[in-house]
Amino acid sequence: MSTQFRPSQQQILDYSKGKMAVSAVPGAGKTFTLSHLAAKLVARVTSKHVKDEQEVLIVTFSNSAVNTIKARIADILQQQRGLLPYVGYRVRTLHGLAHDIVRERPALVGLADDFKIIDERVSSDILRSAVDAWLRASGDDLLMPYIDPEIEAQEAQITKVRRNELPELAFSVASSFIRQAKDRLQTPAMLREALASAQKKIHGLDLPLAVFGIDVYEAYSRSLAYRGAVDFDDLVRLALVALDNDKDFLKRLRKRWPYILEDEAQDSSLLQENMLRLLSSGKNWVRVGDPNQAINTTFTTANPKYLRAFLDETGVTPYTLAEAGRSAQPIIDAANALIHWAEAHPAPDLRTAFLTQDIQPTDTGDVQANPPAEEAVVTVYYEPGKEISPDRELDLVARSLEKWLPNNPDKTCAVLVPDNNRGFKLTELLRARSVDYEELLRSTTATRDTAEALRHVMVYLAAPMDASKLVELYRDVWWHSHLGKTDASSAMLEDVIGGLADIRTLEAFLFPSAGTFAFDVIHLKSDAADLLDDVEHFRQTVKRWLDATTLPIDQLVLTVGQDLFTKATEIALNYKIAQLLRGIANENPDWRLPQFAEELRTISQNERRFLGFDDAEQGYKPTPGQVTIATMHAAKGLEWDRVYLLAVNNYSFPSLQPFDRYYSEKWFLRPNLNLEAEGLAQLESLIGGARYIEGEATAQSRIDFVAERLRLLYVGITRAKRELIVTWNTGKGKTPSYPALPLVALAEYVSKLRGG
Repeated sequence: MSTQFRPSQQQILDYSKGKMAVSAVPGAGKTFTLSHLAAKLVARVTSKHVKDEQEVLIVTFSNSAVNTIKARIADILQQQRGLLPYVGYRVRTLHGLAHDIVRERPALVGLADDFKIIDERVSSDILRSAVDAWLRASGDDLLMPYIDPEIEAQEAQITKVRRNELPELAFSVASSFIRQAKDRLQTPAMLREALASAQKKIHGLDLPLAVFGIDVYEAYSRSLAYRGAVDFDDLVRLALVALDNDKDFLKRLRKRWPYILEDEAQDSSLLQENMLRLLSSGKNWVRVGDPNQAINTTFTTANPKYLRAFLDETGVTPYTLAEAGRSAQPIIDAANALIHWAEAHPAPDLRTAFLTQDIQPTDTGDVQANPPAEEAVVTVYYEPGKEISPDRELDLVARSLEKWLPNNPDKTCAVLVPDNNRGFKLTELLRARSVDYEELLRSTTATRDTAEALRHVMVYLAAPMDASKLVELYRDVWWHSHLGKTDASSAMLEDVIGGLADIRTLEAFLFPSAGTFAFDVIHLKSDAADLLDDVEHFRQTVKRWLDATTLPIDQLVLTVGQDLFTKATEIALNYKIAQLLRGIANENPDWRLPQFAEELRTISQNERRFLGFDDAEQGYKPTPGQVTIATMHAAKGLEWDRVYLLAVNNYSFPSLQPFDRYYSEKWFLRPNLNLEAEGLAQLESLIGGARYIEGEATAQSRIDFVAERLRLLYVGITRAKRELIVTWNTGKGKTPSYPALPLVALAEYVSKLRGG
């Protein structure tokens, strides 16, 4: 089988050794090229070094990318090179690689052979407990000086802030502080010593957020040590410690991995760069990515500056994959126009948000020809002075989809939103209008509905003699999956609800004594056979669930699910939830049904990420004739024929203008304060000795955030193949939002093209 490569791709495939950097525009075939290069190097390694068991090491950002790249390399090796498909290479995320290293020699970093790795949920729970304990012991006086005096003067407001807002803010500050400390290879003891030294040098040194961060970091670390466990961030730090502590171990790993390929290098962190530089010994190291698609800096310690610096590093051979066949020319032009507009951004600090590299269309005869320009449409809903409310924006999109989808059953379509909550509102509207959709949000509708149904069951089973809980169970769960699916009248539902609510003793209904019947206890107005059968079925099922409460939580969930769910998606989700709760039970042996019900609530209310299926692990392919709803972050790496970009206003996409607002700067804090950023600045002051000046870190965090949002908009634009529609809304707060500056710039650009 022969594969055609573009000249730019062939240059990369001609690589034999040394350091190489590849900057690839969206849709340029980055993963395709990297996979073929990996296969070529695997063939070289396995043919010459079979006895040495050498491997090509490929490191990427996410689990989904791991599986995608692994499958592609396997296919190339088997189908095109006639080699074994899964031999001679290893594909890992950074944390997966760190796990391999630490697990091989745990004693090097003071861990037992059977050390545990806690997941993000357990890590979050431990950290929250540490923060809550600190607040109980120390109060919130540390955070009160950061409160807006106008808020503090209002008794009702400050009471609300202290009860609801400050604990969450403290958790966020501690979380970012600890993550950054680990990225800087700092232990609590090292930071405590640095703080004491700094306080000796500078009389009256005041770094309250650093003091808080160190205190919580110590408590969090003690909790991990008690469990004999580490978290994901510890893995990377400890892997570097292991490599530093045993040079012979490092030498063996360098020999094992003679070539290191790094995918999605724009998302590299300082730790990742340091680890791969160490393992490669600065020799056979290939880094591939797109600095213009660096959209994870707000949520992680990733920073595109590492790839950009590597592109200019002495001894590195740089290449660009500039040709992309994904999009039609008008959409390519819109993406390029955004980059060039940013080069003259009204805020000078944002003029370097992008690396200047235009997307180029593919040549005539390319296997991935761009869609015809005449089929392309770029629409920006913006008229000076005309406002669009949030509900109006969703209605515009829903009506547009209702017209477009039936006429394009063979086309793919996506609505991309800046955050999950906006996506959830759209799913509700589309469901009400019977528009077929699928989700790539924090949780899907099916996940939320399944978790909510199970929650209702657990809430009742935790208080089985509470009639109101039994009423809720019938009304909110049972009815909808039984008689509610038929033409049964709402009067029937009210009849059963009233009958259940009036029962004096639920035990007499659920477990009638000899010679009596359940319907002697529940008095229904109707004697319709289907209603009576349904109530009896409900009673028998509830009895079975009550009997099952002696089972472990996962078996109880599976038992309940067998009675509740019939769809394949629901059954699969029920099994996945059972596994999740079993893991939680192992970590929390004292938990009972109320705690498990609360865990289900966090899933059903979108407060915690829960992957319903393995889309994020196995890869996702859009379904023609069905609209995909996703965040712009989740859409990276995907493509659709038609793409809507929603809520492109100055709240979701600020531009460092005086009227912009930033959701990282909480409404109850003094103006111009991002407490997470200020905490990190105090941490850096301890580590590096730089003077801390309040507010400077917040100002820099604004620049970094706005730059990332520009790149996020670029990612959204470049998901579209044939049609792009961009909208905005005024928001729902007291202060209205305005069209984002880049949206206005795109609208003007499109208008000029049309001669407007």
